Amino acid sequence: MAKLPKIFSSIFISFLLIQSTVNSQNKESKNLLSRDSNPQGITLGLNLEGPIGYLFDKDKSAFSMVTHINLSSNWFFRGEAGFENLTFSDRHAEERNYQYQSNGSFLKAGLLYDFFNVDEPGNNDNIFIGLSYGFALQEHGSQSFLIKNDYWGDYQASMTNYFLQTHWLELIAGPRTEIMKNLYMGWTLNIRVKVFQDNSKALIPFSIPGYGSGDKNINLGFSYIIEYFIPWNKKRK
Repeated sequence: MAKLPKIFSSIFISFLLIQSTVNSQNKESKNLLSRDSNPQGITLGLNLEGPIGYLFDKDKSAFSMVTHINLSSNWFFRGEAGFENLTFSDRHAEERNYQYQSNGSFLKAGLLYDFFNVDEPGNNDNIFIGLSYGFALQEHGSQSFLIKNDYWGDYQASMTNYFLQTHWLELIAGPRTEIMKNLYMGWTLNIRVKVFQDNSKALIPFSIPGYGSGDKNINLGFSYIIEYFIPWNKKRK
């Protein structure tokens, strides 16, 4: 009879250990299921930075497409391609005292890391941070520019169009949420740092496609993106 309490204690402790193991395995299985149930695929979307900018500056029109590819549960490839056209209008002639025109295109490619981890099946929201490399090729020139000088007198001339290219690094951070099935909206804050430009002439580009102000080595940008997700696999590998 003295051994019964020990037997009951052993059975009780064993039951607790088994129950704890089962709960741990169930929780791990749910986490794996939640993580693996996220589909793998590609998104195609529009960056509204250009159309929104056109509302404030009618001289410049820009358009770009964005894509994301989830390489794993946390790593994403991000690509962007677009163009920009700029022509000074007559209404700005007095304040700018020169004519200017530019047109070009750009490409960006990089990696994003999603550090938004939530144990909720079906939640495909993200918070991204990453780095991209940007490249722009543009043709620009000035049909007429005026250099004012009270001593030597004003000098007026022109510069024919020529090509130049610009390279930069871009730090990207921002959230993205699924507003409807496979339809995403998000925004990013972009810090762009110029690393190389082959401008062989004195004319500084007023604006660089995909980068921003041509006279700055660091530009701050804001992107607002809407995109549609096209799955190619139900589960991530």
